[in-house]
Amino acid sequence: MKRILLLSFVLITSILFDVVAQRTVSGKITDDTGEPLPGVNVVIKGTTTGTQTDLDGDYRLSVDDGATLVFSYVGFETQEVEVGSRTAIDITMGGALELQEVIVTAYGSDSDKLTVQQVETVESDAFEGFPILTPQEALQGQAAGVQVNGSSGILGASQVIRIRGTTSINAGNQPLFVVDGVPLNDASGGTEGYSNALGATQLNPLFDLNPADIASVSILKDASATALYGSRGANGVILITTKKGSYGSKTKFTFDYNTSWNNPTILKDPLSLDQWNDIRVGIASDPSSVTIADEGFDWLDAVARTGRSSNYSLSARGGTDKTVFYFGGSYNETDAYVIGNSLDKLNGRFNLEHKANDILKFGYNLSISRLENDRISAENSTFSPLTSGYLNLPSTIPVDDDGNLQPVGFGRNPLLREQVAQSNFISRRTIGIVYAELTPLRGLAIRSDWGVDVIQTEFETRSPEVLDAGGSAGKEIVQDNKWVSTNTINYTTEFGNHNVSVLGGVSFETARREDIEVQTTNFISDQLPNTTSGSEIGTGADDATEWALYSLFGKLNYNFANKYIVETSIRRDGSSRFGANERFGVFWAVSGGWLLSEEAFFPENDILTLAKLSASYGETGNDRINNFAALGLLGAGRDYNGSPGLELIQPANPNLTWETTVQTNIGISLAFFNDRISLDADYWIKDTEGLLLASPLPATTGFVSRNANVGKQSTNGLDISLNADVITVGDFNWSVSGNVSTLNNEVKSLPDAAKDEFDNEFIALAGFGTSRAVVGRTAQEFYVPQYIGINPQTGDPEWVGEDGNPINDVRQAPRAYVGTALPDFSGGLTNTFSWKRSLSLRILFSFVSGSSAYIADNEFNENIAGINNFNNLTSVLNYWQNPGDNAYAPALDSEFLGFWDNESSRHIYDASFVRLRNITLGYQIPKSVLDQTKILQSARIYVSGQNLATLWSDLYDIGIDPEVNAQGLETGSAQGESFFTSPQTKSWTVGVQLGF
Repeated sequence: MKRILLLSFVLITSILFDVVAQRTVSGKITDDTGEPLPGVNVVIKGTTTGTQTDLDGDYRLSVDDGATLVFSYVGFETQEVEVGSRTAIDITMGGALELQEVIVTAYGSDSDKLTVQQVETVESDAFEGFPILTPQEALQGQAAGVQVNGSSGILGASQVIRIRGTTSINAGNQPLFVVDGVPLNDASGGTEGYSNALGATQLNPLFDLNPADIASVSILKDASATALYGSRGANGVILITTKKGSYGSKTKFTFDYNTSWNNPTILKDPLSLDQWNDIRVGIASDPSSVTIADEGFDWLDAVARTGRSSNYSLSARGGTDKTVFYFGGSYNETDAYVIGNSLDKLNGRFNLEHKANDILKFGYNLSISRLENDRISAENSTFSPLTSGYLNLPSTIPVDDDGNLQPVGFGRNPLLREQVAQSNFISRRTIGIVYAELTPLRGLAIRSDWGVDVIQTEFETRSPEVLDAGGSAGKEIVQDNKWVSTNTINYTTEFGNHNVSVLGGVSFETARREDIEVQTTNFISDQLPNTTSGSEIGTGADDATEWALYSLFGKLNYNFANKYIVETSIRRDGSSRFGANERFGVFWAVSGGWLLSEEAFFPENDILTLAKLSASYGETGNDRINNFAALGLLGAGRDYNGSPGLELIQPANPNLTWETTVQTNIGISLAFFNDRISLDADYWIKDTEGLLLASPLPATTGFVSRNANVGKQSTNGLDISLNADVITVGDFNWSVSGNVSTLNNEVKSLPDAAKDEFDNEFIALAGFGTSRAVVGRTAQEFYVPQYIGINPQTGDPEWVGEDGNPINDVRQAPRAYVGTALPDFSGGLTNTFSWKRSLSLRILFSFVSGSSAYIADNEFNENIAGINNFNNLTSVLNYWQNPGDNAYAPALDSEFLGFWDNESSRHIYDASFVRLRNITLGYQIPKSVLDQTKILQSARIYVSGQNLATLWSDLYDIGIDPEVNAQGLETGSAQGESFFTSPQTKSWTVGVQLGF
């Protein structure tokens, strides 16, 4: 009995001792200015037990006697504090480290200071308050080496992105988009099929994402950064990271509402009724025979309007010691500046991560969206409302004597079409990833990801009897489902001055696209909306395509004493898209860096505080071709004298493989005056071999050509980024961020291609037949007759003839190379002003120089000889009348007047411009005011203007937006061509952001 009592006493005493030996320590973490720091890691030294500070910088943690707490935060020096007998420990995180920001890279992250990869990062605050619908718009003018042009002002139109110029001629040039580790489908959902045949601009692959959910956008530029994406890395990679919560933080709600008014940046000026009558009389051989119209209509004014947009966004983020979350939802409704174009967009995002224990965490990132887009025909179609507004004669009246809209003019009256016709696009999309990460040993992380990108789209049209005899309808349903699985092992260790990180991984992804389409005509009643109600079946299709990619990859990073860095990457891809003999390829990169400023010989000074040299060399690929491009294909459904049959429609090429791009990069990074000024400069060269082109075949094969790897091109340039805190005086701060990039492109060889009169091999590009890729020149050269102008003595138009002398018949004029669609340089400049952390002003300019554009509009809009068929612009009023006139247009009685509108360099313009991309004025309501509400933690009101001014632009001066890309296509031939491209949107936005 005594032994039992003694043991009980010892046990109780031990328990009481343990309870007394443990205590709860709490405190607040702030920076040098006293501002709280959320997300600071607080860990008991020697363990994995810890927590993070909440939004107010507060933390609470149970510790044992004798414990030491380690406080760490990105960008600040780590601190260690012995607890002793204290229960309250407040810490000021001082000694901010230079350039220690963490950047997102392929399958991981890295320190900005120590990385040897060329990665541009755009944080969410860089586009806060912008009235943008898609993530690409946030990149315009904000990243060196990245050119972003809008293809059209129509809602949902694709943005054309080039990272360090064009890599391919006929294959895709768009970068790979990766959202939270999921490589996206980017050629799906109505971007093909008859929706484009109607003239509609290609849709944006990121249109379904909500920009408010984005934490950062990272652009991977050089081979060292993109090699881990192997066969899809040649065009660059854009990594989009969405927002998440913080461990141990309070739940914070954010509500954002903004509304905007939008108009086109510029419109052309058509002839009025009186001006049109005057020209008609002037060109008539018998002016007295011309019937003068006395009733007119302003078509352009009728189809253009002031658009309106409203956007609502609500999010919640936070976390406990074990779980973090971010939930967000948004709704956008927009009416464009042109009739018939509107958008309703609904987004939801759910990001969650949970720590099961000290070694296992798992989570998911899920995005769901639904958008409904009332579409219109846009480029390359006279059914577009704006095109009809320009071309319809001012004497054409849209209503009959009873005031009813009637089918007249181009597009059979866009006002009537808007009222009675239907052209509706619906997209439903789910992008998600589920992951688990195991850390059984310090420095060892084993991760498994499973992701999907599931898209279903519907595109439905209905045209009633009044527009199409009998009525017509069409419907296309596309399903494009992608699955991806990625498994990685990452080990990081340090010993002495040696730091080593090793990554290995395996990935498999596959996608299946199904497309069913039907069109019918001859409806008994316009009240029957369904496609199946038509009695006659027109064209139809039922197609499916599938592809798969299997990959092994690895990376080794070593740095010594944070001074010398070496990194190697390798990836082996196997793709179903390529020939049986060439389905596997190996892509790799090696890079190195040297931090001179860490050397003992580097003098300590307050002027040059950082100096880093870096270099990389590697090989990546481009797989942007049709899924079955390497296979011999048979076409079914052929009619042979009433019997069904098959036809060989494509020859096989078992040796077809990736385009391969070898890239070299040499860079330097400098920081001055304790990082108040930072400068990054990189010179790069990209050499692409095995261009994916149509290679000619002998006529005896029965085919004109087959897909093959032929040709080479080279591109080089210089990327420069500069960031500076120009003035910091008291409560006032002025900072500047700028970038500029040069671009030089040359086609090196095109074996077996046709030859021009100069014996240069060339390939004619898709589009309007005005441009080609030429050996010794760029990948998109305009090749047209050279226009001289109007002869001041005769009033006749003149072109350069065979002998170099002027001629009047353009049909006899030889073609010449008269410019390229590729720019010499581009960039952006941002000025940010702030006062007392309350008032802020941000001004962003972007610019492009050295490119040209072919404006095919003018073949119609400046066609005086055809003025009885379609209206002209007021520019033709400057026509020749007397000898000595320096006129823009020919004499109205010139016998060569009918040639003036023909294809020639008269329609080519300098496409350079400087654009005020955004200006945002914001006011943060003081916390002392908000405290009185007992609810609000933050409140910001702002007003923002987008695309408000365009300067130094020849195109803008004649009423054309300089950002033109034919149909939004992503191939190299897309840039710099326009057929009534809808101008970009100019808008004013007012909004409020509330945090509670």
